[in-house]
Amino acid sequence: MKKIILNLLFFTLPSIIFSQSFNVKILDRIDGRPIDNIKIESEENTFLTDENGSIILDEKLIPIELNINDFRYYPKKVKINQSKDLKIELTHKGFILDDIVINSNFYSKKLKDNNTSISIIDDIEFRKNEGEFLINSLNQVTGIYSHSAGYNTNRITIRGMGSRSPYSTNKIKSYLNNIPLSNGVGETTIEDFGIEILDQIEINKGPNSSIYGSGLGGNIILKTSKNFEKTVKIKSIFKSFNTYQNSISVYKNINKLNLLLNFEKIKSDGFRDNNTYENNRIFASVNYEINDDYVIDFIHFYNSADALIPSSLSLENFIDNPSSAAFSWRNVEGGEDYNRSLTGLTFNSIKNKYISSTTFFYKTFNNDENRPFNYLIEDSDSFGFRHIGKFPLNSFDFSYGLEYSGENYIFSTWDEYGSMDQSIISQQTQDRKNYNYFLQVDKSFKNSFLTFGIGSNKINYDWVDETESTSLSYNTKTIISPRLSYNHNLDNISIFGNISHGFSSPNIDETLDENGIVNPDIKPETGWNYELGLIGYTNDNSLSYNLNLYYMDIKNLLVAQRTSFDTFTGVNAGRTTHPGLEATINFPLLRSQDLTITSSSNFSKYWYIFKDFNNRGTDYSQNKLTGVPTHTTFSKIKFDLKNYLAQISFQNVGKIPMNDSNELFTDSYSVIDLKLSKLYSLKNLGINISTGVNNLLDKRYASGIVINARGFGGRDPRFYYPGLPRNYYISLSLSI
Repeated sequence: MKKIILNLLFFTLPSIIFSQSFNVKILDRIDGRPIDNIKIESEENTFLTDENGSIILDEKLIPIELNINDFRYYPKKVKINQSKDLKIELTHKGFILDDIVINSNFYSKKLKDNNTSISIIDDIEFRKNEGEFLINSLNQVTGIYSHSAGYNTNRITIRGMGSRSPYSTNKIKSYLNNIPLSNGVGETTIEDFGIEILDQIEINKGPNSSIYGSGLGGNIILKTSKNFEKTVKIKSIFKSFNTYQNSISVYKNINKLNLLLNFEKIKSDGFRDNNTYENNRIFASVNYEINDDYVIDFIHFYNSADALIPSSLSLENFIDNPSSAAFSWRNVEGGEDYNRSLTGLTFNSIKNKYISSTTFFYKTFNNDENRPFNYLIEDSDSFGFRHIGKFPLNSFDFSYGLEYSGENYIFSTWDEYGSMDQSIISQQTQDRKNYNYFLQVDKSFKNSFLTFGIGSNKINYDWVDETESTSLSYNTKTIISPRLSYNHNLDNISIFGNISHGFSSPNIDETLDENGIVNPDIKPETGWNYELGLIGYTNDNSLSYNLNLYYMDIKNLLVAQRTSFDTFTGVNAGRTTHPGLEATINFPLLRSQDLTITSSSNFSKYWYIFKDFNNRGTDYSQNKLTGVPTHTTFSKIKFDLKNYLAQISFQNVGKIPMNDSNELFTDSYSVIDLKLSKLYSLKNLGINISTGVNNLLDKRYASGIVINARGFGGRDPRFYYPGLPRNYYISLSLSI
């Protein structure tokens, strides 16, 4: 027997010893990241890729033909004749409905199962735009239009809400993970954040989210990156107008500790006079898994910006000299120099089916702004916390939470600040407090989902005028906002409907009258939203579509009116109606082993009007709502050929009413952009080179407007912010 065993070992041992295996790794063709859970089949075996996108094959299987078929990617067959490590790239089909997951309800849910209007921009999509700011990506979403007026002066509108704000993103709450970004008056500058630190952007349209408040405009939620495949990523973008953007990101995973450090610098001469800006960003995050039940997230963000302001132009200068700046701003080299920081600490726990997240945050903002009419100094400190909990009870899922933020805001205006003749004009202190409580109940059935939510909101402003030795307070009554929504799945079609209530509080400028005194008659905006939606896709997920019909009935819409160079007052419109349609379709034009062509398009149509608005004796009822285009369209076609990626995009924006009387409208316009990318892979080094041209046809258009602009000192009113002419860029990124 021993002899037999020895003989068997003699013949089999060499093959065991010298038998070799090799690695086959599956990568996404667009960004080169590994793809896990990919099913791979041969005639005799079935494999599943691990978290690194890999399978291990024994050389004894050679030759072997692998069939890769995943609903997210185009199928691929690969014949392997050699036992050496191999990388296989798959082409994503694009927008795959069944693959899109939302997280804005505190727990993950597939988009097709959602019963509210949510748009998703993932990291693959917004990294295709090669822009300095996120605003470029948001303009591609249905229901959203952004007035681009220059650095830090963009104004985002969702379904018409925020269109009447004089500046910034008012009436729309924004979050970074679980941290509120909006200040005490609801203003947010999301362009402070670079795309390299983000994985996903979720846009809740309308007052549909109990968990993120009941703002009439909705929410913009930025999700930071937590999973990294590369240790270091370096990226440089060079653009027209002597613009460059450099960033470096360092990732490190140490057992249960995940670290991310990102530094980004942007500098530009700008397209217009008095338009230079420089921006430096630092972002750090630490994610630590204490055990299976507890995880800690720490985030720190710092942003400094120094930007000159060209301001708006009259019609004559907009046509004849769009690169010019407003004389008054150019004459004093007007601009702003600010620093902004954010620190957040989040405790997450999952224990016995109970999920909770508690976040403490601290924010600072300091700004010096040189203006033609005075010099402004701003300082703000804010602190707050946010807690969310979720637990099952019987067959229901209960979510609850509370959010508090307090902000101390001090601002002063000076005459000839920094000179021997300086004198203070005004100095004011504002204490702002926001309270939000909510409860949400979710019920899942076999093919449907039902949600009921209710939120409670209250805002308090305490105002002190140091120069006049006066103090006043403004308090909103507690506003209760309910919501009811339902989703039903029918094979490849999901139908949803919702009824929701929302509110938006006045900002501090809107609460003050022309004399700078709190107006006790100003009211918050309130309204109801009614919506029906349809989400569908084909069996092979090659085609997907989305259709939304909604009607918003708003009472006391806050309209800001400029009374002087630096003074805005708020007026309540009696009632506005916001009916609209949003449609999206994604489908392939050509599919082959070497070449894929995919198309996506979206369309938004708005019929927003002043239902009842009488302002100072002038009746604007039945006029179109100012600051919102009649429609928007965005389409793109992507070509994927081996390691090359090309994209052509088309955007059309309808006419925009510029004043409440509807006597003036902007011209509709169309813009075409082109982009070409080349992907390389050298061992552990990933290389991506991109080049492109924006506004290919050199179309002259207004990318932003000043609503109801007034001329002072006998000058023509300055309504227009000119969009960029034809411009070029080249981008290089290295991943190690």
